[in-house]
Formats: sequence, structure tokens, C-alpha cells
Amino acid sequence: MTRIDATQALAALIRRQVESMARQPNPRTGGQTTSNSMRATTAREDLASVVARRVRALDPAGPDARRKAFRVFLEATLAAEFGESLMNDPAFHLLVDDVQERMSEQPELARWMDLASQALLEDQRS
Repeated sequence: MTRIDATQALAALIRRQVESMARQPNPRTGGQTTSNSMRATTAREDLASVVARRVRALDPAGPDARRKAFRVFLEATLAAEFGESLMNDPAFHLLVDDVQERMSEQPELARWMDLASQALLEDQRS
């Protein structure tokens, strides 16, 4: 599996995770669920370009570089899926925190997260 294929597979896993979470009440929002109507917006840049640009801004030797690189990927994926306008909503960043935390608690997803982070940081060095 190439890096692109791994990233696409991870993006599909993230989408499934988010769709599953959207159907469940969120204790932080008083039980409200996420609306699927947010999917209507289209991205101005493709996902790979957004992620590459933002990961290049990270210090690969810095603390939590892998976690930060994956967060960049996760934010861009969720914004592309649900609309870039969410990036300005403080609740969006809480959603990203929740998704990243839940994913890291699942061994298979945590492994994919680590592989994606490693690939993102290696691409930055190239």
C-alpha cells in the first residue's frame, strides 16, 4: 500500500468514525447530534495540498510532532467533509479533540494514526 493509499484508507476510516459519532448524542452539546447538511460546502484546495502546506509549518523535531501532524490531517479532512467555514467555529476544534482522542483509544486506528503521522512528517523532509 502506498502512502497515498494509506492516507485515503485513513480518510475513509475517519469519515466512518465521524458518521458513527454524528449519530450519537454528544455530552458536550447537551445531547445534540451533528447534522449531515454541513457536507454541502466544497473545498477550495485539495486535501493533500492543505495538509502538506500546514505540516511543512510544523517543527518535525518538536514535541508531539506526530500528534500535531495527524491533527493537521484530521482538521483538514473534517473541514473538507463538513465545510471549511467550520474552521472558524471554536466548537469545531473541540470536535477535532474528541475525534482524535476517540481514535487514539482504538488500537487499530491508533496504529493508522501513527503511520499517517510518520508519512506526513517524512514527506515534509523530502
